[in-house]
Amino acid sequence: APAQPCAANPCAANPCAANPCAANPCAANPCAANPCAANPCAAASPCSPCAAASPCSPCAPAESGEPTEAEAAAAYDCIADAMQAAYAKSGHPVAAAYIDWPRYNKVPYRSETHGNRYVNNYANDVAKDYGAFEDAGVMPAGSVVAKNSFGVSAKGQVSLGPLFVMEKMPAGFNPPSADWRYTMIMPDGSIYGTTKGASSAKVQFCVDCHMGLAEDTDSLLFIPDEYRISP
Repeated sequence: APAQPCAANPCAANPCAANPCAANPCAANPCAANPCAANPCAAASPCSPCAAASPCSPCAPAESGEPTEAEAAAAYDCIADAMQAAYAKSGHPVAAAYIDWPRYNKVPYRSETHGNRYVNNYANDVAKDYGAFEDAGVMPAGSVVAKNSFGVSAKGQVSLGPLFVMEKMPAGFNPPSADWRYTMIMPDGSIYGTTKGASSAKVQFCVDCHMGLAEDTDSLLFIPDEYRISP
C-alpha cells in the first residue's frame, strides 16, 4: 500500500493513485468526509482499500466474486457506519434510524430481487411481528422494514448499494400497493423514488414485485431460512 497518501478526505481524489486496484476505490463511495477512523490507505486501517487483508479491500480479489458468510459479515462490519451515514444524507427519517432496529438475518445474504446484492433486513418496533416471517400476518400501520445493500465484484471490490424502505401507511393510502409506501435511497443520499411522492413511477417495480411474489404475506418477502434469526 502507498505510504500515507491521504491528507484528509479520501474521496476528494483517488487516494491510491499508484494502487494496483483497477479503479479509484473511493469513486463509488458516497462519503462527504472520511468514513474511516484514520487514513484509509494506511495498512493498519480496518477500511483500508490498499490493505490486502482488509475485508473491504478492492485489492483483495475473490476468484468467484462470492464471499464466504464470514467474509460477507466482515465486509458489512467494515462499511456499516459509512453506509448508514451515506443514506442519512437524504434526510429521510428511516435512513437515520434503521441501524438501531432489530436485524433479522444472521449474516448478509445475496438477494436476487435486489440486484444480486448482499442485504440485511431491519424492522422497527411496530413491525415486531416481522420476525414471525410467513406467520407475521398483516402488518399494522406504522410498520417499517428497511433493507440496506452492498455489492461484491468478481475482484472482491465492495461497493455500497441502495437502502430499500417499506412503510405501512394508513388504510386507503394506496390500495394498489396494499398501502405500503416504497422508497429507494441511493448511496449518494439521493432519493431515487417514493410511492405517491417524487418519482413514484421509478419505484413501481417494487410494488409489482412484492405484490406479485407475496400476495399472501402482506407483500413481504422473507429471508431465506438458513439466514433467519428466530424470534
